[in-house]
Amino acid sequence: MNHFRKNNILYSLFALLISCFLCACGNKPDATTETNTKSVTDIPDSVTSSPSAAKENDKPAKNHTPTPSPTPISPRTKRYHAIIYDNLAKGTKLELDITEGDIVNLDEFIQLLGYDFIGCYDSPTEENEKYIDQDGRVCTEVVSDVILYAWYEPKYFTLSFTCNGQNASNYGLQNVVIPYDSDICEFLPLNRIIDENKLIYSVYYNQLPLTDITSNQKVLLNEATFQDSSIFSGNTKIVLDLKTATVSMEEHFGLQEVCIKDDYDQFEQRFKDDYICDGLSFANIDFELLEKLGFNMAIINVTCSIREKDDGKQEIYVYNTAYENNKDDSKKEKKRKKKDMEYYYLGKKIHDCQERDIEETTTLTLEVPLSRVKTGTGIYVYYGASGIADDDWYRVKTDINVKFEQRLDK
Repeated sequence: MNHFRKNNILYSLFALLISCFLCACGNKPDATTETNTKSVTDIPDSVTSSPSAAKENDKPAKNHTPTPSPTPISPRTKRYHAIIYDNLAKGTKLELDITEGDIVNLDEFIQLLGYDFIGCYDSPTEENEKYIDQDGRVCTEVVSDVILYAWYEPKYFTLSFTCNGQNASNYGLQNVVIPYDSDICEFLPLNRIIDENKLIYSVYYNQLPLTDITSNQKVLLNEATFQDSSIFSGNTKIVLDLKTATVSMEEHFGLQEVCIKDDYDQFEQRFKDDYICDGLSFANIDFELLEKLGFNMAIINVTCSIREKDDGKQEIYVYNTAYENNKDDSKKEKKRKKKDMEYYYLGKKIHDCQERDIEETTTLTLEVPLSRVKTGTGIYVYYGASGIADDDWYRVKTDINVKFEQRLDK
């Protein structure tokens, strides 16, 4: 036992000397040296255990969650600058950065009055590449800065008409459907004759005059023209009022035959104590309006059915005012009045029937400037008879027709 203790003491002293020597030489033992100097008792049991135990220790413990691998960071999506205009020259403009898949706010384009937005294209005139659909989604890959144009389809509106305050369908005028911003003049029934003698010459929206037949300007169906945006926001039916001017008139006489005697002049013929005069009044004619619309000529047709009683000639006189008859007038007063009628004289026709008691028809046609016609109050037809002996004849019936026209050569 003493011998074993001595050996241990010697071994310890020897190790101490080696350590001191190493320190003196400046060499510090590294971690490996330190590890190797550990005593056997510091070695883990797993090292000294059996091979089967080592394999068992290599297995993962129950309920153990592996540490996840880090997710690779994707590069940032590239965005490009887009400038968007509308292709209707409305002055709308929007700038923003976009990439495919974006949903962009295009309210200022989508809400354009009178139009439906259909998408943004890379051309103002051709539907080449669509970059943004009608829902505002960027639907095409964007690889560079772009200039885009918002495209639209016009909304359609129904034009309904009244004519002088009445439903225009009474005159055969139907509704028309036209797109926003189109020229309504292409669809209006201007210059059309309705009710046989009424010319449609102008159109109004409420009290706002839109156009008439003297204008050659376009009238667009939009807010600027109608000065009202509400009718284009929700309504699709717009009521327009058409105005008319009387451009022709006629009267018919002949319920009873009138005997024209050769012993009276045209202002003295009598029928049941009344002086003979078949007349058509200008009371409903607006000459100022007609002249404004370019009318400058009156075409007067007097058609008379005649039956000769004796033998002679039949005289027809046309004036644009009526003779003021008064049976109590003196000869001097009558003469003065007849003299005054010369100012209103428009023309006459003398007919000569070929046979007695056979009805014949004769027509007197006069073309008279409107400026001349409007100085009177109507068209008045007087009759006379002339010949060698008895020259009485019968006015069977008379038709008076006046038509106003626009003559470029007058």
